[in-house]
Amino acid sequence: MVSGRRGEKRQEQQAFALKGTMPAITMLCLKTADVSAVERQLADHISQMPHFFLHLPVLLDLESLGDDHVDLGALAQLLRRHNLVPIAVRNPTEAQRERAVAAGLGVLRTPLTRASRQASAEGNTPTPAPVAVGPAAADRGAGATADRGAAGPARRQREAAPPPDAAEPPPAGLTVRHPVRSGQVIYVPHGDLVVLSPVSSGAELIANDNIHVYAPLRGRAMAGAHNNADASIFCMSLEAEFVSIAGRYLMADEIPDEHRGKPARISVQNDALVVTRL
Repeated sequence: MVSGRRGEKRQEQQAFALKGTMPAITMLCLKTADVSAVERQLADHISQMPHFFLHLPVLLDLESLGDDHVDLGALAQLLRRHNLVPIAVRNPTEAQRERAVAAGLGVLRTPLTRASRQASAEGNTPTPAPVAVGPAAADRGAGATADRGAAGPARRQREAAPPPDAAEPPPAGLTVRHPVRSGQVIYVPHGDLVVLSPVSSGAELIANDNIHVYAPLRGRAMAGAHNNADASIFCMSLEAEFVSIAGRYLMADEIPDEHRGKPARISVQNDALVVTRL
């Protein structure tokens, strides 16, 4: 009898496996410790695409806060009130790390930027931080750099300070030529988003106007982000996890089988999303 039980125990299947993987996670980069301000602006974002944010896992990046005190317990509660799932913090100080653990949050173990700030405090010269540029500036970057390199010092001096009343027009869309990989988010606040390479599962495309994918679309695509119901989503192979236009959405299992893996257009008709063949 005993030997029989031991044999059954040896034949028991493995109950779990631990894997070091990183699924698509949205990172909330805090710019202020004012929890009320975060909630006001977050509520506005969620109202534009409520189904996209439903049960979305969120990673909190604290780098911009420096040593500022932030109530991570209250922040985690407000995220849960809005049906988000806070999972961990990134770039915390030691004090912030303790408060994160007390709030039931994990701490992401990655090489962070705190070391560069410590080196600066010790008198070492830190490496200059990269400058973030808008979508249009990114596409123009290579050509603009070449022009400035050929220009003389006088020209550089004239171009350094534009007139104070000169207003730069909003960028007219963005063209992405490289594959969009899992975990990447591309957001275009003005104009169309055009992608010439595959969009992997776990990647996210967001645009206020149309989205064009001249390759397989396997991730998430949200056009008409600011309630622009005239927007459309075009792709050469519809394999998406989620598509949305102006708050209307379709999950992967709601996309008709006859359009799966084929060129398609998603648009709003009679206040609902409709998929048609290209």
